[in-house]
Amino acid sequence: MMDALVVGAGPTGLTMAAELARYGLRCRVVDQLEKPSMLSRALAVQARTLEVFDDFGIADQAVSRGRRAEGFNMVGAGGVHTRVPMQAFSWLETRFPYILMLPQDATEALLTGYLGTFGVAVERGLALEDFRQDAKGVEVTLKRADGGVERVSARWLIGCDGARSRVRKLTGIPFEGETYEDACVLADVRVEWPLGQGELCIIPSMHGVVGAFPMPGENRYRLFAIMPRDMLPEGDETTPLSLEEMQAIVDRMVPVPVRVSEPRWLTRYRLHRRGVPRYREGRVFLAGDAAHIHSPAGGQGMNTGIQDAYNLAWKLALVTRGHSPESLLDTYQQERHPVGQTLLAGTDRIFGIMARGGRTSRLLRAYVVPRLARGLLGNTFAQRRLSRFVSQLAIHYRNSSLSTERLWGEEAGGVRMKEGPAPGERVPELPVTGEGVTRLHEVLRGPHYTLLLFTGLAPEARVRSDLVALAHRLEAAYGSLLRARVVVAGEGMPAPFVLADEGGALHRRFGAGAECFYLVRPDGYVGHRERPIEPKRLEAELTRRLGSPGTNDEKRVAG
Repeated sequence: MMDALVVGAGPTGLTMAAELARYGLRCRVVDQLEKPSMLSRALAVQARTLEVFDDFGIADQAVSRGRRAEGFNMVGAGGVHTRVPMQAFSWLETRFPYILMLPQDATEALLTGYLGTFGVAVERGLALEDFRQDAKGVEVTLKRADGGVERVSARWLIGCDGARSRVRKLTGIPFEGETYEDACVLADVRVEWPLGQGELCIIPSMHGVVGAFPMPGENRYRLFAIMPRDMLPEGDETTPLSLEEMQAIVDRMVPVPVRVSEPRWLTRYRLHRRGVPRYREGRVFLAGDAAHIHSPAGGQGMNTGIQDAYNLAWKLALVTRGHSPESLLDTYQQERHPVGQTLLAGTDRIFGIMARGGRTSRLLRAYVVPRLARGLLGNTFAQRRLSRFVSQLAIHYRNSSLSTERLWGEEAGGVRMKEGPAPGERVPELPVTGEGVTRLHEVLRGPHYTLLLFTGLAPEARVRSDLVALAHRLEAAYGSLLRARVVVAGEGMPAPFVLADEGGALHRRFGAGAECFYLVRPDGYVGHRERPIEPKRLEAELTRRLGSPGTNDEKRVAG
């Protein structure tokens, strides 16, 4: 019996399979398509997804193949123009303070190559036919393109098979929501116009809204247009979209001269807003578009699916390998379902502002909203709110049962511990040196928990031998499950298990004025924080999350 069968080899399924393989699980990933799609569906890769790719070691490849969005423009009737530069969002505390435009086929190629480093290949031309599950596993029937049938057994079945998910349908999980009435068209084309190259553009008009997303290549853009259905110039939703029709649409809706040419992809589509009430049914899980679909507002869909997989994979690994109880898997629903619901609500609001309503709403969008945007988007507070939402760096799991703390915020030695990333929040990227690293996320990189033992900012704080010994002992006890490091303020001599926080910025950002520790989950979110460092309490917390020291894969449930 294999550990997991992943159905669907899009970005979500590839991420899921690669993460499971990185944790040492035996898995397969199947897709009914006989070859990868060459269509560049999803395009925007957000900062949090690039951080995930950084953990995988493929972020630099993604950045080199993509194109950074250099600005955001809103263009209204009469050419009223608001522009916000997008390269200066330093407050995001990330190595990637921008949106990367990378076509989905390129993203899939990167993830497929990464998956291959674990000796796992996508098995194509295999469709899920049926399955049944019991307390021990899932029996799955796969159908090959030639009509042949294969039956396989797995501990877990993971549906990453998109909006029409066969896995979801067979579980009986409803897909609740609505289909928008508006007509939509999409084009991957060359665009010549007076607006800035390499910049995002949203263009509301009396006839609907046009969005333009820059792509790699000179003057290449992904254009989409959303309009009332009765404004389609010709044909219906089943009629192929022609370049001439796309040109007519932009001529009518864009208030500056524009010419489209060299089409790679032209299509019509419908927008939906749908989500599942639960992400799990026994030994079956849903992720990505199988669990939630929405309008393309904000470029969130693919990124959310990748992070669904990133959240679930480490939990499946710890449970399957016998380190954690199966109840850990309940936190996938607990953490990701609210994210999905917030996403659906947020993109629906953006869609409503930009596209819904009658003549009065269209008048406001075309003539009033672009003028209001000048003041709103020029405000630093608004820019920060918008950038944190779009980048997905503001996503948190503060209400999760996995997010805990002890004696935080109480007085200790004259230092009050209030600041710092709270349990359930993402660990920010900051400089730190030692053991060949220059930034904090390099320390977190890998399939393990990370224990950060802060010595504090008091003048007498130093690299204490007892903390170094504690870090060494705990890492030895838990092996690949845990990386433990002592963080000392100021310049530090190179030493094993020690990181230097020169200038104390990391201590201040983490509210570590006094001795404390942070336990960071494998997905880069704070799981637990506590002060002061009391070894017995610390070891009890590790036991609660990772089992007793020495727990190993021999304790896996026999299959």
